[in-house]
Amino acid sequence: MIRLMLRIFTFSFLINFVWEVLHSQLYTTCLNAPLKKYIKLIVRASVSDAITITTLYMISKILFENTNILMNTNQLVFFLIVSLFLAYIWERSSLKKGRWEYSKKMPVMLKVGITPLLQLAFTGLLTFFYVFKMQTN
Repeated sequence: MIRLMLRIFTFSFLINFVWEVLHSQLYTTCLNAPLKKYIKLIVRASVSDAITITTLYMISKILFENTNILMNTNQLVFFLIVSLFLAYIWERSSLKKGRWEYSKKMPVMLKVGITPLLQLAFTGLLTFFYVFKMQTN
């Protein structure tokens, strides 16, 4: 079980790191940051996202008593709904507190950026497809 959690965390960190770099151009905070601060922001965000995805997976595993989240539709829907909800709350809170701000290029929906809103759900799905496909092969 520890190996599975490490796989989920590691792949989630890597995919979120790529996501963070790609969509960082939609934040004035990142565009204006010196390189050292930019790297720190990206790494911290990627670690936080990986912890969140791994934790949500563990909660869903306990609640649904199922290891392979891809084999249980209710478990997967639970993960998606909770990850979207958390992303929305986190983003709204961070914007209000001034942790970051969007550039004019950020597409916005429901007063939050679309890419940060979808990030946990999408990168979580990619993580699960990778981890559970690799486990069965």
